[in-house]
Amino acid sequence: MRKRNRRNTDIFSLSFLDIIACGFGAIVLLLLIVKPDDPSNSALAENFSLSTLFNLQDEKKLLDQKSLQSNLQVANLQELLDTNAIKENEIAEEINSIKQQKLIIKNIQESLNVAQQSLSDEMKRIIKDNQRDQEVGGIPVDSEYIIFIIDNSGSMEQPWRYVRNEMKNIMDIHPTIKGIQVMNDQGIYLMKTRAGRGKWIPDTASSRKGILDLLNNRSSWKDRSMSNPVQGITTAIRNHYMPGRKISIYLLGDDLMSSNVDQTIEAIGKINTIALTGKKKARIHGIVFAGQAHQNLIAYSNFIRQLALRNEGTALFIPIPNHTGWVDCSGGNCGWTSD
Repeated sequence: MRKRNRRNTDIFSLSFLDIIACGFGAIVLLLLIVKPDDPSNSALAENFSLSTLFNLQDEKKLLDQKSLQSNLQVANLQELLDTNAIKENEIAEEINSIKQQKLIIKNIQESLNVAQQSLSDEMKRIIKDNQRDQEVGGIPVDSEYIIFIIDNSGSMEQPWRYVRNEMKNIMDIHPTIKGIQVMNDQGIYLMKTRAGRGKWIPDTASSRKGILDLLNNRSSWKDRSMSNPVQGITTAIRNHYMPGRKISIYLLGDDLMSSNVDQTIEAIGKINTIALTGKKKARIHGIVFAGQAHQNLIAYSNFIRQLALRNEGTALFIPIPNHTGWVDCSGGNCGWTSD
């Protein structure tokens, strides 16, 4: 029996087929795992891309808005810087202007100092000579307001027309004032519509004429008079004095009904004095209408002279024609001098 040759092996044996099958199975398994053509995988990839794109667009919008806001802030800051620069320039110009004004004022002041120093002795002497007489001469006209206190008692019947003339003269030497008042020695006002605290007759040409016209008819002013000006001065100062206000009070009369002249002068002085400073609230001037010689007139003349002297005023004495004489107090001793 002939031996079989074992070297002649069939290549399509069972083992070879097993290997081929296993390899094919592996390839199919890989294809199942990878699934490159799966529609669901493509959709997921596409959705992911779109979502990312939209997010990026939203972020871009936010960035654009922030960029616009930043640009506006930069523009505002630049405008503020420009405004501050303009203000700085204006302040610098104002400072320069002030410096120039100060320089001009300094030059003017130096010129005034030179002019003041150049006053001659003659000019100084003239100024000194023009100072007012404290006794009887030169009524000062620095007052802003004037108040007339008039004795309208029966004894003033004869000199009444002189009262009106002297009031006109007094108003003429005060060409520009702020107010006028007229009352009798008891503080009763001539013009009832202008009576009371803080009220003044305005200083106009028609007002001045109206006062004098009312005084033309003496019978129209019948308010009681006591020939004692204490109450009138009290009313005048209480109703019309204010700190800093320059007032002159003019007393017009011919006698004084008072048992004690010194007490009357002291009472008026107390009313007319500022307690804290001792300064006078008003100047008090006195005008005496000198008629026939009698004791009351002489006492009144002494009273007016002392009252005016103690209250920074001036005493004037008006002689009445067709009488025996007038009061002469210029020498300090009131007496009678014949015509």
